Amino acid sequence: HLKLKEWILYLMAVFFYTNMTGMIGSYRSAYLVNVLRLQEGQTALFNTLTSVIPFILNFLIAMYIDGRKTGKSGKFRPLALLVAVPLGILLVLTFWTPPSLTGTLLMVYIVTVAVAWAVCCGFGETINMVSFVMTPNMKERDDVISFKSIASAIGNSAPLVIILVIGLIWKNEGTQYIIGAGLCGVVGVITILLGMSAVKERTSYNNEKKNPIAGFGDVIKNKYAWAIIISEFLKSFRNISTFMGVFLAAALLGSTSKFLLFGLPTGIGTAVGMLVINFLLKKFNSKVLYIASGIYSIIANAAAFAIGYIYFKNPSPVLQIVFIVFLFLIGLQFGASNLLPNMFKADVLEDIELKTGKRLDATLPTVIGIGTLISGTIASTLAPLV
Repeated sequence: HLKLKEWILYLMAVFFYTNMTGMIGSYRSAYLVNVLRLQEGQTALFNTLTSVIPFILNFLIAMYIDGRKTGKSGKFRPLALLVAVPLGILLVLTFWTPPSLTGTLLMVYIVTVAVAWAVCCGFGETINMVSFVMTPNMKERDDVISFKSIASAIGNSAPLVIILVIGLIWKNEGTQYIIGAGLCGVVGVITILLGMSAVKERTSYNNEKKNPIAGFGDVIKNKYAWAIIISEFLKSFRNISTFMGVFLAAALLGSTSKFLLFGLPTGIGTAVGMLVINFLLKKFNSKVLYIASGIYSIIANAAAFAIGYIYFKNPSPVLQIVFIVFLFLIGLQFGASNLLPNMFKADVLEDIELKTGKRLDATLPTVIGIGTLISGTIASTLAPLV
């Protein structure tokens, strides 16, 4: 069903969309602390507010998306096209703050921008939802989801390279972030508009009006959905390492722009892990692979923690190389934890639709987000205090 042009433009849209979100995930915390000089308490308050408020708003967004009738342009594409430009603008505003703002006004500004960004991302996730409905062919759908996940993983790590290169030219940290955000924003807007204009939604929907609140109950009662909820809950604790990474780079390597040396090996490992899992799916059951990857994760993380602890206590070039190798090995498991749950989501959506007659593409991620909100808020609140 899919044409080559549609494949390429869609994957470009996904890549540069996650490039934008990756810029926020990798460097917003460093911007707040190193550039705006927020105190620990202010940072913790910011993280809490920007986790809880968007989560509440996402309930309304999910009900709107799932309750929205499918038009000639599809159900998801129009929303992705609508938020493309606001996403680019808000990305830049995240790393630009009026110099005159201080105290309460400063907090109001950065929280407002962050909440607006989160709301746009709530609608922007329709870029990912499109992959579930681009083709009715199951194998083709799994291929789209697989390559989309790989593009997302690489795109999420791309800002590390961008900031490193910019850091070679401009030494001021604030300048690095605003230029990086500008580049990511412009390219992201263009590719999202091109990609979402090219793709087609080929899976049909039932436009019968249903109680949107009941959809949340349908997800909660689905036993297969709980496997994803628990998995994503635990995965969100990775936010602690993401937050600490830029500061460790500054302390151990001399510059936050060198976070690439910590983040890129994990990103490459994630991409390689996805390719390996994609290959192994031809020979093994996805459930077996997920369990095996979990066991591997425990071993790899335990070894990396031991090496990292020794390295941070007694820094040396040899231990640095060994630690970076273990970051790559950790990334291999991330490939499984990123790819397989996305495939499971597509299966769960179809299971719910078969049992209830409802297509809940936005409601399922929102319910999953309950767990990630709890674990993510704990992680982001504790991280500045570590």
